[in-house]
Parts: sequence; C-alpha cells; structure tokens
Amino acid sequence: MVSKGRLRRSWRDGGVSATRYERACPDAVKSSRDEDIKMHVDYWHGEDGVDVKGNNLPDEIWVEFKNVRGDAGWLLGKAKWIAFEMVEVGGYVRVEREDLLEWCKKNVDFSKKVWKKDAYRKIYQRKDRQDQITLLALHDLRELSSYEIVPYRDWYIDPQSLDKKDI
Repeated sequence: MVSKGRLRRSWRDGGVSATRYERACPDAVKSSRDEDIKMHVDYWHGEDGVDVKGNNLPDEIWVEFKNVRGDAGWLLGKAKWIAFEMVEVGGYVRVEREDLLEWCKKNVDFSKKVWKKDAYRKIYQRKDRQDQITLLALHDLRELSSYEIVPYRDWYIDPQSLDKKDI
C-alpha cells in the first residue's frame, strides 16, 4: 500500500513536471480527467496526444505494460507521444508510443517475472499488485527513430524583479 505522504509527493511532483511541460510546449492543451485516465493522454497537440512522465533518471526509466489493477498500462494507451522529463538532458525525451512499444516487443524478455533489481529489459511485478513494468535506460530510447529532446524554456520570472503591485 502506498502511504498518503508518498501519494501527495507523487501528485506534487507530477504537477511540477506538468507545469514545466506546459511552459516548454505553449501549444499543449490539457486533456480532460477522463482522457487522462482512460486514454493515458495528459496533453493534446492538435489531434496528437502526449503522456508526460516525470521524475526519470537516465538509468531508470520505468515503462508500464499493465497498471496496478491489471488493466492496459500507458504504453498501450492512445497517446501518440510519451514525454519523459529528464533534467539531465535539459527537458523532455519524447518518443512515439508505438515506436517504443515495438522496440519493447523485440527487446524486453516477457518470459518470466523478475525481482526489481533484475528488471532491466525484463518484467517486474510489485508485491500485491497486478502491474507489469520494465526498466529501461536513456540509451535504449536513443535507439528509437522518433527520439527527440523537447528542451525546457530558457527563461523564468525572477520574483525579485517583480513590482509588488504585479503580485
């Protein structure tokens, strides 16, 4: 069971990642709650959906085939793009979801479930959960033809420079 504190941190961190994505992609339109939950789409760019994943490390990118309830995970969702926030690259690593799915079908061992420490390119299932996830690394995503970096905006508002009447 996830603690309330962990859940709050996760939502807060996701909110920060979402705000950064909105700033990096001003044309992004926030999806509805229903689209987010059922389609795994956080934002729309015209007709194309993107699912934003925050808190990624270059050597620790978790990919979800089935969610905790055993339903289709975000890799089987309706988003065209998956955008992994990664401060080490200065923004988001964005790949086409179907490109990543096809790569996983060829490169992930689905034959048995393994412990978390062995989850690189293998299926891991958390205790008392029905999820199926695997661990990838940035160098795996670089193999995808759709790999691109969406940089953070190179500006921010310095609160010290604001007039008190602007706040």
